[in-house]
Amino acid sequence: MFLKKVGTGVVLTALLLNLAAVSLQAAQDKIGFIDTQRVLMSHPKYEASQKQLDSFVKKKTEEARTAAEKEQSPDKRMEIIGAARRESGEEEMRVMNPITSEINKVIERVAKAKGVTVVLNRVLIYFGGVDITEDVVKGVKELK
Repeated sequence: MFLKKVGTGVVLTALLLNLAAVSLQAAQDKIGFIDTQRVLMSHPKYEASQKQLDSFVKKKTEEARTAAEKEQSPDKRMEIIGAARRESGEEEMRVMNPITSEINKVIERVAKAKGVTVVLNRVLIYFGGVDITEDVVKGVKELK
């Protein structure tokens, strides 16, 4: 019985020490936030990429609609529509990943310069934090 109490005490002490360490680390973190939509739209290649993507999706949608109208089977129609959606999603990733990768590098650079250790989307912040959107937008606009 005594060993059980001692074991429980050791576990509780370890948990409290761990919680204290996590709290101390959290207190040292400087939280920043950005308006992700504004940053994305400020990228020099965003508008052209979005037009390219919209054109691709429109074409795939029309192709899928035409092919689905020729099919009698509802399952086959759903398969055609699903394939068009998958292809559109893959195209979006192909087109947008280089842009988001460049933006992430700028965010990281600005965060380090500002001493920010955590960066969140503005919509997740109720109060507090440091708005680094302007600095990120400036960095993104410098990209070619």
